[in-house]
Amino acid sequence: MGRPRDAEKTRSEILRVAFGEIYEHGFQATSVNDIVAKTNVTKGAFFHYFPTKNDLGYALADEILRDMMVDRWIKPLNAYRNPVQGMVKTYRKLMEATTDEELSLGCPLNNLTQEMSAVDPVFRDKLRGVLQTWIDETEKHLRRARDGGYIKPNVDVRMAAEFAVMAEEGSAALVKNLGDRRVYRSLYEAFRVFMESISSKPKMGV
Repeated sequence: MGRPRDAEKTRSEILRVAFGEIYEHGFQATSVNDIVAKTNVTKGAFFHYFPTKNDLGYALADEILRDMMVDRWIKPLNAYRNPVQGMVKTYRKLMEATTDEELSLGCPLNNLTQEMSAVDPVFRDKLRGVLQTWIDETEKHLRRARDGGYIKPNVDVRMAAEFAVMAEEGSAALVKNLGDRRVYRSLYEAFRVFMESISSKPKMGV
């Protein structure tokens, strides 16, 4: 009775450790041995769950990165009657909660996209799928905002969603490359100004 649960726990442990190693060192620089050394599983067990290292990477995209994106950027919007206000406040909360180490490492989704999309077409499609889900779910909330009268009726919600995700995702890459936390605040202010420009109820606060 306990075996399926144990197997799920073992698989989750491998994914958790692998995510940390790959986030810090990159996918290609992280070996299966590096991951196994920080888990309680054997190398044989690793390959039982993930036949290749790339299969592990695909699972990280499908499960860890997708869930992380939804948890960080999408689920918080459900608590807001005005999703536009929710997007601005979520951005600010995440900006303020980001540690210096996280700023130096950048966004794990963006890092993996930059490293692996040109190398492996399956990686490219899976990471593109995460971004597509991000845009799609953001669009749903912006459509809800438009239907509720919180943004102007002539706003193209798909275009606004694509811009919002570009700002949310791209900010981590820019701050990482510049090594300057001040830029994060500047990008947040630009994001807020844009959201206020499409809002029918502006001045959402800083």
